[in-house]
Amino acid sequence: MSLDYASGDSAAGMTPPATTADFVGTWRLLDYSLIHDDGVIEKPWGTDVRGYLLYSAEGYMSGNLGPARRRRGVIERITPSSRHRRNRRYIAYTGRFTVQGDTVTHHVEASLFPLWVGRDEVRYYTFDGDKLTLRTGALKSGHHNITAQLTWQRVSSSPSSRA
Repeated sequence: MSLDYASGDSAAGMTPPATTADFVGTWRLLDYSLIHDDGVIEKPWGTDVRGYLLYSAEGYMSGNLGPARRRRGVIERITPSSRHRRNRRYIAYTGRFTVQGDTVTHHVEASLFPLWVGRDEVRYYTFDGDKLTLRTGALKSGHHNITAQLTWQRVSSSPSSRA
């Protein structure tokens, strides 16, 4: 059963809103897309992405994600014009999280991006079986608005890890 809280299904009384417990666990990144307001879907890291999102029962979260094929052992020269593009090749942050209505809020305590520290990152969520989709609100990008969308799959423990 799909639980689409961002579309208002829960307001119709069809499904209860998610709780913190629904998020707890480890999630593996399946897709990272930017959806433009004109309908164009952009894959800034391509289709091969890697990352994990962890939510703990104690109310903390941690996310690390990037393109699967990052260059290894290469020191990149950063120029003012390349700084923004380079910094978006990997995302890492952590902090507490709260769930309210159709959103999960990540209260950033540490981040690869210093400007994120102390800020709330609000995401609209959708559960569909073992998948979790998180979306930002509209973000200004040049003359357009975009929405970042990340799709995650719950990681189930393997029999060998239950010892």
